[in-house]
Amino acid sequence: MTDQGDRCQICTGCGRCRSGGRLEREMKVVTASFLLPVGRPGAPAEFMQGKTAGAQRDSGGKDGAEAQRDSGGKDSFIRQKEELVTADLGTTTIAMEWYGGQGRKKGEYVRANPQRIFGADVISRIQAAENPMSRRQMQQSVKRVLAEGIEQFRHQGGNPQKLIIAGNTTMMYLLMGHDPSALGTAPFRADYLVSEKITVEGVEAKTLPGLSAFVGGDITAGIVACGMDRREEITLLVDLGTNGEMVLGNREKLVCCGTAAGPAFEGGGDIWGADMIALTARLLELGLVDETGLLKEPYFENGILIGDVLITQERIRVLQTAKAAVCAGIRRLTAAYGLEGPGQIRQVWLAGGFGYFLDVRAAITLGLLPRDLEGRVMAVGNVVLAGAWLYGTETDVEERAELLHHRVQVLNLAGQTGFESDFVEAMYLRRI
Repeated sequence: MTDQGDRCQICTGCGRCRSGGRLEREMKVVTASFLLPVGRPGAPAEFMQGKTAGAQRDSGGKDGAEAQRDSGGKDSFIRQKEELVTADLGTTTIAMEWYGGQGRKKGEYVRANPQRIFGADVISRIQAAENPMSRRQMQQSVKRVLAEGIEQFRHQGGNPQKLIIAGNTTMMYLLMGHDPSALGTAPFRADYLVSEKITVEGVEAKTLPGLSAFVGGDITAGIVACGMDRREEITLLVDLGTNGEMVLGNREKLVCCGTAAGPAFEGGGDIWGADMIALTARLLELGLVDETGLLKEPYFENGILIGDVLITQERIRVLQTAKAAVCAGIRRLTAAYGLEGPGQIRQVWLAGGFGYFLDVRAAITLGLLPRDLEGRVMAVGNVVLAGAWLYGTETDVEERAELLHHRVQVLNLAGQTGFESDFVEAMYLRRI
């Protein structure tokens, strides 16, 4: 977070921003006359009334910590004595937290994942890892970031004795030095899904077990943090970033899938992913983009300039593709579970920085989330770090996490009957 209240360069969904950032301050009033084709003089000073992409505590206002305490069973008593560091090893961002011996958070460390130079998504990095030297460089670069975080905590007076790491399957493969090539080609086999150990800066590190080639230990952490495996009611966890991962179910049954979201939800350069959702929904309401995603004239060729952000036809198409994959994935999970529709889902946990700033109403307007979920969506922040902390401090949570690999049914969406038709329908910008 910055002193001026802007969002950090890398968002972890901490919720401490005093404002929604630069775009939020600029976009206060919406009138069609403010929308100028590129090249015309007189850029708009304001565009949107209210928050562009505020944290939508749509059903009760709980944050990630509260969701963790309300995990479907008795409160988890802290038995931690060692100083513990947790790490969320994401494709785009690496976030770390340091906890003292009594379980109190004492520090945090956030860095961009240095593997970005090998590609923005996991497929690019899997391809780059075909070269053993590149694979080694990716492993070393991430270990350096983890070491830097530990060193920072030591400089702040800490003495970390344990490191718990969660991340998607590709990131875990690259951290451990495994060849990830099997993750990127059919039948997408993952041979290393168990918890593994590694030493970082003299600290013993342990990884959370993964679920499949598409769904990693970060989702395992989210399941235990939200208590999905103990709840009677059916809930849905949605974690959207460079990779989109979802899990549906309760203590009786859990079904999960991964979907290729690409960069649409991470944002890029001059706009955040959540802001792109909000702005596109507003353009739809104003009639400046139709439900097929087509920008109206005179904006089709050069786009619409809003402040210093350019909304182009290409950007809208990228967003459409990503949101269609997510919405279709939710519908396939619902069908695989045996539900009549998304309306039978009691609660939706929206994880991560994107979820924290997502305007849920805008997401439903565009069809990112099915309309039946309105009023049931809760932003829970970084459940990956919350689940990693539980895994490192509670024996029963470690046992639960280890069992999830055998309990969770994994769907390959490409092989699911009905996914293609669901995807085509979800490409439209409308309530679905």
